[in-house]
Amino acid sequence: MYYSLNKYLKEKYGEKVWKVPVDAGFSCPNKTGNSGGEGCIYCDTASFTHVERGEIADQVKKRIEKLRRRKINKFIIYFQSGTNTYGDIQTVKSRINSSLIGEDIVGIHIGTRPDCVDENILDYLSELNEKYDVTIEYGLQSAKNSTLKFINRGHSAEEFARACKRTKAKGISVCAHIILGLPGESRRDMIETADFVAGIGIDSIKFHHLQVLKNTKLAELYIEKKFNLLSQEEYIDILSQFIARLQPDVVISRLIGDSPEELLIAPEWPSSKSDFINKLNKFMEKNNLYQGKLYTG
Repeated sequence: MYYSLNKYLKEKYGEKVWKVPVDAGFSCPNKTGNSGGEGCIYCDTASFTHVERGEIADQVKKRIEKLRRRKINKFIIYFQSGTNTYGDIQTVKSRINSSLIGEDIVGIHIGTRPDCVDENILDYLSELNEKYDVTIEYGLQSAKNSTLKFINRGHSAEEFARACKRTKAKGISVCAHIILGLPGESRRDMIETADFVAGIGIDSIKFHHLQVLKNTKLAELYIEKKFNLLSQEEYIDILSQFIARLQPDVVISRLIGDSPEELLIAPEWPSSKSDFINKLNKFMEKNNLYQGKLYTG
């Protein structure tokens, strides 16, 4: 019904490939100056860590050693925390290069923002792409600019589209991050975001349901009852419609958000990811929905 990341990796490499998350110590312009330095309203306000080059290599080594015990032999380095191209080109190069410690690393995924990638960084990542499968993961969250302003993203949907175009022109894959259920958004708004990203021609996508975390502006709004969260049933309905509007070959890298229990205020669902996936699959099958069914090109 949808083209999962696991299926894509198995087809491409013929075996299990595991992501190795790395904290490279990058901060975020949305917390250090842009948009008042407050960051996105849903983002945890905990300070970013400072990580040295040697520490990055050590992170990768330790995590790969653990995965090898599970008979996993191919890995994707995932720069997850912070905005991982927010720095001068030498800093970005140094931190990424320090993670590439073995021939069993086949890919690099870099989480960042569309306003934090310039031509120098794209040229560098294009060179890496000759040896590794490089994907840049851009946070969009919504294609509605009034929503982006409300959540304090600090960039527009048009900036996201331009960043994707420049990235794909260098032969680098693009993954879009989307949050469903943002304050003030209607079902129609979220469907329009689906049409927007489908029109750009992304390579993969990650979905997150809106989660309220402690120590965030969103938590304050939630406590004041300024918005309502989607129910699991509503999320599954909208997610299914979104997936149906994507091209059949777009890789679905994530279906739902995942936050530490100690930070999560709401919602209480899902009870487990496997339970959620079973419910999603049943809903899509019952309603004859599958990836690409509603894609209009």
